Amino acid sequence: MYEFITHTWNPIKGQCFHDCSYCYMKRWGRLKPVRFEPKELKTDLGHDNFIFIGSSCDIWAQNIPEDWIFKTLYHCSNFDNKYLF
Repeated sequence: MYEFITHTWNPIKGQCFHDCSYCYMKRWGRLKPVRFEPKELKTDLGHDNFIFIGSSCDIWAQNIPEDWIFKTLYHCSNFDNKYLF
């Protein structure tokens, strides 16, 4: 989608609140309910990467708990990368 992106990371997964008709995630069939995956907080995001956070779900949607967003942002702050949210 974006040529400058080197990685994606999706700690928040599942059926997006917006349910857009053009969403590429629908190719994988029915998605599970939206959820936060705590095990993703063990992911080493490396350094000098350009990471698309939430490429498969809108992490800013109104049904996403703030706690999930804060945990995601805090984890990203521990790694010297560029991020697209």
